[in-house]
This record gives sequence, structure tokens and C-alpha cells, in this order.
Amino acid sequence: MQLTMPGPTAKELDLLSQVSTMLTSFDRDRVLKNVIDFLMRSFDVEQASLLMLSGVGEADGWQLFSLRPRFQTAILRMPMSEEALQQAHRIVNDGLARWVIQQKQGTIIEDTHTDARWLEIPDIPSGVRSVLCVPFVLDDQVIGVFTLQHPEAAHFSELDLQIMTIVANQVSVAMRNAELFTQMQAQQKQLEEVLRAMPDVLFVLDADGKLLMINESGVELLGGRDEFALLGKNVRDLQKDDSALSLVVEIIDSPLQSGQRWSFEAHSDQHKRDFVVNVSVWEQEPGGKAGYVIVMRDITQMRDLNRFKDEMLQMASHDLRSPLALIVGYCSLMQMDVDPDSKIAEYLGIVQQQTERMTGLLDDLLRVEKIRTSPLELYERVDFQDVVNSALNSIRASVDAKQQRLSADLRLDHAPTILLSPPLIREAMANLLSNAVKYTPEKGRIKVTAYMADQRVYFVVEDTGIGIPPENLPRLFTSFYRVRQPGSEDVEGRGLGLSLVKTIVERHTGEVWAESTMGVGSRFGFWLPL
Repeated sequence: MQLTMPGPTAKELDLLSQVSTMLTSFDRDRVLKNVIDFLMRSFDVEQASLLMLSGVGEADGWQLFSLRPRFQTAILRMPMSEEALQQAHRIVNDGLARWVIQQKQGTIIEDTHTDARWLEIPDIPSGVRSVLCVPFVLDDQVIGVFTLQHPEAAHFSELDLQIMTIVANQVSVAMRNAELFTQMQAQQKQLEEVLRAMPDVLFVLDADGKLLMINESGVELLGGRDEFALLGKNVRDLQKDDSALSLVVEIIDSPLQSGQRWSFEAHSDQHKRDFVVNVSVWEQEPGGKAGYVIVMRDITQMRDLNRFKDEMLQMASHDLRSPLALIVGYCSLMQMDVDPDSKIAEYLGIVQQQTERMTGLLDDLLRVEKIRTSPLELYERVDFQDVVNSALNSIRASVDAKQQRLSADLRLDHAPTILLSPPLIREAMANLLSNAVKYTPEKGRIKVTAYMADQRVYFVVEDTGIGIPPENLPRLFTSFYRVRQPGSEDVEGRGLGLSLVKTIVERHTGEVWAESTMGVGSRFGFWLPL
């Protein structure tokens, strides 16, 4: 005859129901307090113990709590004494908890006098005869062991063990949820503090344009009003406080599409400030209701610096050219009245040479600035090979003067016309070719390659020059940067040629690069999109 275990009674089902209700809190200590108090009353015990890991993954960090009715939550926050830590260590290694941790399942001791798994601690009189012990398991790791103790033998049944196992599993999940909730709250608070402290203006809006979040810079922009008074207001009503929000309102009033982004400049008439505004769309969940994130960066100071730079360049253009021209002119006149072989003639030649060098530097600066601000309307569709041939023709005299060999491999027969500014691209090519001629010794070789690949056209110049040290390559295209090395002492230059090439190529949404090997030569090139 097969014996079957009786099912749970209404009282036991009510116990599970009440325990489930207690596990809705996200406070770990409160969960343990409520559940342990309730279980001790339900199973009619006056004594229990709780072993807990002080941290996940800390195998030796066990803490032992001896529990009585009206268990106080604060006990789990109190520092453990050295004696309690030693007792916990003994129980985990030699007591019933060792078996429960190894097997990862609960058990019953009918009589502690006859079960070797029970460890009596001499310093702690217990009077315990029967025990029910269950583990708290998370991610296949035991993080706690809860033990109910009773002074009478055979007090607990197998049904009690089943119910306690169910409760322990629920408590484990609740503890994990409480831990995750605490971490999430800490991370959310940290993120909010970072966003509030950022110098850029930040607004978070819902799909209707109502303000959900604002940082300190945003509050300042809107007149320094109370933050909580602003939350919930519609950005349409707030634009009267600052005109920079008018374009944001236009975006919100347009049809909303997920993943959209906008970037534009706006001016605040109220604060006399300029902003770069970035607007992006966010979703609460895939397919859910969307909203907007607006970040406004103050570029007023940058604008002022740009205006100052423009004024300085204008001054250089108009106010420096005249005195420089006078210096060159007077040097030429004075040279006519002195002996060509005298020291005075030599000094005048140096002054004239350096003045002309300064004039050339001024011309280069103005040319770079002109390229950076040149309108795209000057671009036209041209045959790329014609531009390459024009640049090659402009450099042939310099190549012949140093008896160098110039070869060209142009694979552009079937290349389509490309939209660009012919004078600018020709100047970029001429700068790369000129550098190759200057840094390649007499009778050296220079090779030009132009081809089409991956919807791009490429222009590459290779030489057999002195080469460039690897540590200098990253700074080659920086304005006024020149590589100082043996063999380049007599090469004239102002360090703006490669910077000019980079500016021109990037103006055409292309990319420039450089490769070099000391004593072997260099390879410079760029590509432009078709």
C-alpha cells in the first residue's frame, strides 16, 4: 500500500498567502523582519537563527544572528562581534548549515541528540531538540540559512519543510528584487545628479511637450524660477521666457517619428546668448509613447572668439600689409646705394627675405580662413583627371630643377564627374606635390596615383625622400607644425601647407592621411566622395 503525504490545510495555505503579501516591500531588512516574526509565531518556536553572507561571492563572510520573538530590523545592520563571526564560521564548516549549503536544500532534524549534523556550541546553551533548516538560494548560490529551533523532539513535519522551502524560495527572490531596486535607485539618483550638474541646458519632455525633467542650467535659462513650479508646464508656454525655444516648439508641433534627431543654432534675445541645440526622440518602450530630449550648449563665448579672430585677420590683412610692403620697398632702395659685397647689403637682404616670409605667412593665414568660410555654391562638376593633370603641370618646373623623376598612374578613364571646387583641390594637390619635391633629394623619384574605388576618388603622392619619424606623423596636419630632423634644415616652409590640404579635403567631406618610413620615403594622399 502506497502512502501519500496529506496536502496543505487551509491554515497552511493562508500562511503562504500572508508570506507572499509581506514580500512586496523592496526593503530587504523589513522583508526579513516581517517574515521571520510571522514564521516563528506560525510554527510555535521561541528561538531561531539566521546565517547570511555579508556580500555575494564572499564565501568566508558569514554572519550569525540569534533570533527571538519581536526580532528587530536594526540587528542586521549592527556590526558583528569577533565571537559571533567565529561561531558563524564554525557552524558553516562543521554544523548543520554545512550540509544545507552543500546540498542546497532544506532538512529536518527529529532529535539533535541523535543527529551528528547538529553542532552544540558550549558557550551558547540552547536546549534545542528538533530543527527545521532551509537555505536561501540565488543564482545557484546559497546566500543564507534560516533555522527554526524547538525544545521538543519531532516537532516539525515534512509538510512544514515543504512550506518553509516555498517560503525560502520566495524570500530569496524578494531579497534579490530589493537589492536590484536599491541599486537602481542609487544609479538613478547618481544619473540625476550628473544631469543636473552638467553645464549644458537639459530639458526632457513628453510627447505633448510637457516638461518632465530640467537641470540647473535650464532653470537659470527660464529665469531662475522654482524647478518644481516648471515641471509639468508645456514648452509652448515656456518659449515666451526665452526665444531660443521657438524652434523646439516647431519640432514638437511637427509629426513625431522614432529615432529622429535635429541639430541647429538658436539665439536667446532675453539673455543675448547663442546656443547649439540638439533634439532627439526617446521612447518609453518599443512602440510606446515617445518624448524629446533637448540639450542646449552655450556657444556665445565661442562666437565672440570667432568674431575677435575675424577682426584680427582683417587687421592683419589691411594694417600689416602696408608696413611690410614699405619695409621691402625701402630695403630695395637702400640696396641700390650700397656695395653689393658689403655687410650692409647682406643685412638688408636678410631683412627683405624675412619680411617677404612674413608676408607669405599672412597670405597663407588668410587663404586658410577663406577656404574654411568659402560657400559651397562655388563647387562645380568637373573631370577629376583634368584637375590632376593641371596640378602635375604646375609642379614640373620644380621637378626638372632637381632632376627628379615624376611618374603618374592615372586610372580615371571611366570615373564620373565629381562635385568640387577645382582651384581648392588643385591647390591641395600642388601642396602635396611641392612637399614631395622639397623633401626628396636630387634625382629622386616621385609617383602620383589617382584611381576610383568604393564610390570615392583617390589621389596619392609617393616619394623617395628623407622620411618622417613615426612620433611626428599624428601632428603633421596641425597648423604651424614642422618636423625638425637632419636633412630638412635648408627646406623653407611655414607649417601651413599640410594644414591647408586637410582643411580643403575636409571641406569636401573627404579624408587625408600620411605614411612614412625613415630613409625610405613618404606617402601622402586623400580621398573625396563621388
